[in-house]
Amino acid sequence: MGKLHDFSMSIIDAHTHRYPEEVFLDPSSFARRQKEDLWLELVKPSDRKSLQGWSSGEKMISDMLVAKVERAVLQGWYWQNPSTCKMQNDWCAGWISQDPEKFIGFVSIHSELERPLDELKKRHDQGFLGIGECHPWAQGSNIRTEKWMKQMEFACQAKWPVTFHVTEPVGHDYPGKVPTPFEDFLWLAQKLPELQIILAHAGGLFPFYELNPQIRPLFKNFYYDLAACPLLYEPTLYRKLIEVVGHEKILWGTDYPLRIFPSSQKIPDFLTFKTLLIEEAHLTESEECAIFGQNLISLLPC
Repeated sequence: MGKLHDFSMSIIDAHTHRYPEEVFLDPSSFARRQKEDLWLELVKPSDRKSLQGWSSGEKMISDMLVAKVERAVLQGWYWQNPSTCKMQNDWCAGWISQDPEKFIGFVSIHSELERPLDELKKRHDQGFLGIGECHPWAQGSNIRTEKWMKQMEFACQAKWPVTFHVTEPVGHDYPGKVPTPFEDFLWLAQKLPELQIILAHAGGLFPFYELNPQIRPLFKNFYYDLAACPLLYEPTLYRKLIEVVGHEKILWGTDYPLRIFPSSQKIPDFLTFKTLLIEEAHLTESEECAIFGQNLISLLPC
């Protein structure tokens, strides 16, 4: 089991991705071999310039040092095929074993995994501390299936948080955009009220439903990461989000190595978004400590 230290003043990125060199040097060949067409369309779209950046492990750690980011959560991916999920978990197991003080592993899952609980137990023993980034709808399923719920029940028992990809129900369309129904998240919260649910990308603005007093109790264990938000929303979002849900429920994440500032950013980094959030949201010291690390630490098993 991965050991956590005292990171009360640490900066932790709650949402990053990482790929081995053989994948990012030739994503097309990898996608064809694994039959991962959706992933390829997202990282190497056929009709526009890609926002996807790539980074080796050494470059990622170097970028973290520049921004004084001490640790990063390595999110899995919502692969179309269960075998690719296992492959991703194998990659991540190696990385968190090699650099346990730098990386926190989240498990990539699929509703059609064979013996899914065996896979989760294996990753638990390897030191993984959560599940995500999940998008069962993009995998041709949904969260209201017995197989999926077995994996969510495991997360509850292990005290693992689960990160979901969330798409906003309105806004621009893009290849590979698959709806993530808000009512499904509410259903999950009712079925497993102890499950810690992280909705990525500011929750597709779903957190503003917390202003509704009738359904607010269902949001008790909902948290929101800010991954890719500079691509999606105006910077006024951050202070408004704090005012609505409180700084205790917000997690800083970049979606590294995505280029989330495409007009000014040729290569991905951590520092640009870190600086923007502090300046635009006018964070107090306590808000900064919480959003940049402490909130995430509070969700992870000790």
